[in-house]
Amino acid sequence: MNNFNFLHGHDPAPRPRDELLYEFVAAELANSMIKQGLWAKALSDSNWNQPSAKALYVKMRVAQLRGEILAESRQRMAALSDPVREAREFGLTEEEVEYLGKPIKAVRHVEKFRITKDKLAEAIGRGKIRAVLCNEVLWVQDRAIG
Repeated sequence: MNNFNFLHGHDPAPRPRDELLYEFVAAELANSMIKQGLWAKALSDSNWNQPSAKALYVKMRVAQLRGEILAESRQRMAALSDPVREAREFGLTEEEVEYLGKPIKAVRHVEKFRITKDKLAEAIGRGKIRAVLCNEVLWVQDRAIG
């Protein structure tokens, strides 16, 4: 890439997130942690030219990682939009989910309803709101304390 192309927007500089992906791939290459199938494709697509294959491999691996991150992000967003699904995936049993009704992590409850942890703990202690501890994470009913 020459400076002229960069200045005219033909070859945009990578975003900070992309820069981290390129660093990750560079570390993989430095540690000989090459994905053999992807490397074979890069070699094939570059007519077995090693330098061209390496450049193509880096581009394809970054694209692959981007796709993995996007898929994981979509999965997390889906879980957040469906609190019951999130709770089940986290490990709550059907009985625990049913007991809480609409479960929410206690830390999110505190943020959502703008209360202190102490007020939430007091409400749990007095039976004003139900709670379940699962894998060292406290889950509570998703409702305001009345």
